[in-house]
Amino acid sequence: MISHFPKHNVFFLSLFAGMAILLLATSRYVTAQDAADVVIATVNDDPIYKGSLLAELKSLLGETPTKSEAYQRLRSQVLQGAIQRRLALAYLERINQRASDDDIKLGVIRLEKRLALKNQTLKDYLNEKQINREELEHQIAWQISWPKYSRQLLTDKNYENFFNQRRMQFDGTQLLVSQILLHVKQEPTRTEKQTLALAENLLARIREKEVTFAEAARQFSDSPTGQKDGIVGLIEFNGAMPREFNTAAFKLKPGEISEPVKTAFGYHLIKLNDVNPGTITWQMARPSLRKALIAHLLNFLTEEGRKISTVELSEDWE
Repeated sequence: MISHFPKHNVFFLSLFAGMAILLLATSRYVTAQDAADVVIATVNDDPIYKGSLLAELKSLLGETPTKSEAYQRLRSQVLQGAIQRRLALAYLERINQRASDDDIKLGVIRLEKRLALKNQTLKDYLNEKQINREELEHQIAWQISWPKYSRQLLTDKNYENFFNQRRMQFDGTQLLVSQILLHVKQEPTRTEKQTLALAENLLARIREKEVTFAEAARQFSDSPTGQKDGIVGLIEFNGAMPREFNTAAFKLKPGEISEPVKTAFGYHLIKLNDVNPGTITWQMARPSLRKALIAHLLNFLTEEGRKISTVELSEDWE
């Protein structure tokens, strides 16, 4: 059976439906704007907003569930990245390398002109990106300041110097290493503190020649390499082993054993058995040199900025 509504009822139903759609859209808009204005942290009173962090997470992870391990891990990294950029800008300002107010205003004007070609306003852009005007100006300041600073230092001379100071990291050098790996909480009764104490005790015994490295590896190592006297094989600085492991190994001299090195797998004692020198020149290593030098420069700016900055974190980063 088909029901027939009077014309005035149809009018009111249409009106109510339109109002519901408008309220839903407004609710979404308010939510985005609220996020854009929620301060998650400050660096020298320079705010970091929730909206920009959420937008960055979405661009990196799409619709990945917020409770997933990947999302939670990257959530922390995104915040640390935002803090890092502000610390770097603080130091760039100290050395008169930060973009000026006029530079930023010109950057906004150029953005507005690009948006106009797509029939989009600056307000539309801010809503789409879930950021406010202050966050936009920060982003423009970084987009101008960092390339200007880094271009001065990414030169052939600096590439060569950086290579010579860290030659084995880039020239293809291979190390033949052994390890003793002690998993944290491998046994129900062994805590992380006790695991570290065991690693330190084994190191002392090996150095006192009470036991050889190979014997200790066979008896105590939680890695399958323990059954091969601890021999891992040949490694390169940017190889498959954890970064902390490789960094420690490349500081050793042949025959030397490292202090306990912590990675995601537990505590390692690393022994350098032999070195196969590399033959790659700095010119051949240029792409990896560029990446490493950029990371080095950014870390330098961050650490210098931290010395002159105050960082405050909110509890609202959920």
